[in-house]
Amino acid sequence: MAGFYQSFEQAAEQNADRCAIEVQRPDSVDRVNYAELRSMAVAASAFLARRGAQPGQRWAILSENGTPWCAAYLAMSRLGLVAVPLDTNYSASQVAKLLADCGATGIVASEASYEIAREAVRDLPQVNLLLLDADRDGVARVDFAAPPDGKPAADPAGGDPALILYTSGTTHDPKGVVLTHDNLGAVCRSAQQAVGFASDDAVLSVLPLFHALAQVANLAMPLSMGARSVFIETINTGELLRALQEREITVFCCVPQFFYLIHERVLDKVSKSGRLVRSVFKFQLGLNGWLRDTFSLNLGPKLFRKVHRVMGPKMRILVTGGSRFEPAIGRDLYRLGFDILQAYGLTETTGGVSVLRRGDRHVASVGQPIDGVDVKILPVDNHAQDPPPADRLRGAAATAVGEIAVRGPVVTPGYYERVDANAEAFDDGWFRTGDLGYLDVDQRLYITGRAKEIIVTSSGKNIYPEEIEAHYLKAASIAELCVLGHARPGEPAAERLHAIVFPDFDELKRRKILNAREIVRWEIEDLSHGMPNHKRILSYTIVSEPLPRTTTRKLKRLEIERRFLAGEYEIASDAAPDRSPDDPQWLADPHVAEALDLIRAAVREPEAVRGAANLELDLGLDSMERVELLTEVEARFGVQIEEQTAHVLYTVRDLVEATRPEEGAAGDRARLEDAWPTILSRRDASDPDVSGFFRSRLSVWAMFAGLRLIHLVAWLFLGFRVRGLENLPEKGPYLICPNHQSYIDGFLLSAALPYRVQRDVFIVGSSEYFETRLMRGFARFIRLIPVDPDTNLLRAMRVGAQGLRDGRVLMLFPEGERSIDREIKRFKKGAAILSSNIEAPIVPIAIEGAYDVWPRTGSLRLSRLIPFVGRVWLTFGEPLAFDTAPAGAVPDYVERTAELRTRVVDLLETVRARS
Repeated sequence: MAGFYQSFEQAAEQNADRCAIEVQRPDSVDRVNYAELRSMAVAASAFLARRGAQPGQRWAILSENGTPWCAAYLAMSRLGLVAVPLDTNYSASQVAKLLADCGATGIVASEASYEIAREAVRDLPQVNLLLLDADRDGVARVDFAAPPDGKPAADPAGGDPALILYTSGTTHDPKGVVLTHDNLGAVCRSAQQAVGFASDDAVLSVLPLFHALAQVANLAMPLSMGARSVFIETINTGELLRALQEREITVFCCVPQFFYLIHERVLDKVSKSGRLVRSVFKFQLGLNGWLRDTFSLNLGPKLFRKVHRVMGPKMRILVTGGSRFEPAIGRDLYRLGFDILQAYGLTETTGGVSVLRRGDRHVASVGQPIDGVDVKILPVDNHAQDPPPADRLRGAAATAVGEIAVRGPVVTPGYYERVDANAEAFDDGWFRTGDLGYLDVDQRLYITGRAKEIIVTSSGKNIYPEEIEAHYLKAASIAELCVLGHARPGEPAAERLHAIVFPDFDELKRRKILNAREIVRWEIEDLSHGMPNHKRILSYTIVSEPLPRTTTRKLKRLEIERRFLAGEYEIASDAAPDRSPDDPQWLADPHVAEALDLIRAAVREPEAVRGAANLELDLGLDSMERVELLTEVEARFGVQIEEQTAHVLYTVRDLVEATRPEEGAAGDRARLEDAWPTILSRRDASDPDVSGFFRSRLSVWAMFAGLRLIHLVAWLFLGFRVRGLENLPEKGPYLICPNHQSYIDGFLLSAALPYRVQRDVFIVGSSEYFETRLMRGFARFIRLIPVDPDTNLLRAMRVGAQGLRDGRVLMLFPEGERSIDREIKRFKKGAAILSSNIEAPIVPIAIEGAYDVWPRTGSLRLSRLIPFVGRVWLTFGEPLAFDTAPAGAVPDYVERTAELRTRVVDLLETVRARS
């Protein structure tokens, strides 16, 4: 059977003038045809032979993708050498360890990797160092124009090693996977048959060639059949999309993240469109999915023409592999009309085991085994046999979940000189992958996780981290998440699921959300509802740097767990180099020094104050404390930060620079003990006029009539009862502050109020639901002033203060959100601040039973609308008036907030005791 080089040589003879390799640079495109590439390989092999290279020797490649990499690899193959591609992200010590492990005779390196390679071979005198693309320090450069030596290409046996690939994450315990010429030939033939590669294809490469999938999809397969392989010098979204459009790509193989990006962009664009566009899109998506499932008719390229244009004019095959593909996203892309062929393989199987065939709707699967490959499922030691998940994306299961074992011509003969590892990995000719999965009745394979990554709770439940992560990554505020099994002191091992969370800061900025902690907590609570108890995240740590990943975007779980256990994730950090806290020049600035001292004195964790520190994640400031700090810094330096600027202050350095007085300006400087009198006394031209919401007496009567009707319906169908109306003051200003159980709380509370109160009530609420003209009119009708406290706390507080000064009644939910479990959550300080500064009492209110009618994470429960079956109680407590603080003293807003919460909790407990 011919080796890889023989296949390449045959393709070069038949396609001499056809482009073999194309490298897209930012300002140019380099092309090499098959005849030229063959000449480079012949010349380089003669050059290496003259330097003593002999068949069977191991020679490493440390370089970026490109023509020199491919030519050097072909030269090694022509000589019968064993190529050892290395990760360009390795350190010098890691490279040295792998060179020693495989007994390398030489290493060829690019100029970019030269320093790493030079350091690596310093203590390895037997290893020859050569450069691919430059001359440095007298080190010889591979001569791709050297005169040929006239010797024929080596003719290796099929079982001879062709290359050794080191799997990611094994440099601490090196395991070099030996792949033979037969392995390469088998996977190329089987993949070509399963996927349909052709000689006129153009294959775009974004994976590094030291990865098994790239070795097959972007090197061995195209160059053995006369196709064109396209590389990108600088891999980013812009260059990738440019290549898809300009290079006439027909085959694209990459990790799932690229397809996630397309999915995210499509849904984001649709979500910003009008209701009609969203409805049409949803209908077309469902229609095409039904047509594909029922009649194998795909109208996606026509219905979603603009989406398909992103992939370029000639794209026909999309392949993904290297890490798990989220089934729900796969289903959406299938309904959009894309055929994304999910491939499964490992380095030990030459990158190939199975692939999803074109048109297969079972997008949760990685397809059926490729030709010649057998797959079976083995019981997992020490773990219960879990039943496979069941949903429409999966076929009927034929096996339980277990460890996947593979045999066939694609499987490695073993790890290089690792008898121990081979004994563990191979069992009677079967390779144990370490992956967990199952087969359906049509022999499709489904991956559920890694055997070594299973988290086993004390009750014996098996938890698959990837399943949990996929569920919680539905949260728009979360970019990355890693689930760990964690035991607190006194708990059994792995009793709770703990998550390391990296928020999606771009999404939070787009939505103008500053309180990342609050939104992450809210979305995790929502997603936990309905999950089995043993699959819920019970604790989490928020970090402000991306989680470490391999080159194929897999989480480095061991490193993440090590850093977590070492306490490195206890305080989030920001790795942006332009915000380094160690910049001496910045720290020496007198303004900076004074500002940092002020900030340290104002926060709970002064040791965390540095230029790069995030105001919320690192310093632990909530929304109110953030506003207080900004106001105090403004007063100290005699400046006023514009609101649009305040919205984009995320770090200490941002704040310090925003308070720097202009050149030559000398603002009034002061020490500010309490920021809130200053904040609430300010007015901004853009603030809504509260009095304008009370001008129409007719609308007041109309709303009151509507609310009385709501009261009657609630009385009949919910058993709605009200106590304590006598506790409402005769006139304002005052605040009414209930706990928050349900979507209907505001309606029930408004319906319970007598006319003398209802005519003066106003609400400051989220603006996202009142963006259309119709909804803005409705907001004015119900006297809801749309100012979102999450994105514009200052304005919300000023508007609330204005209405109270006018003698009105402010309805305010101190929790700031609906309860996830009906219990009262932490109160925010807003009510106490307004009450203390406007001298307006607070009426505490307890709502009980509304949660059962319409909870935060569920829909309206019609069963609770049966007359008198349910009971919803609303109880008004006695007004709470805070004592005026002595002159010069600062009210203790935290203590006053706690007192208000205690009043509401006591009312709620009284209601529950009576019911």
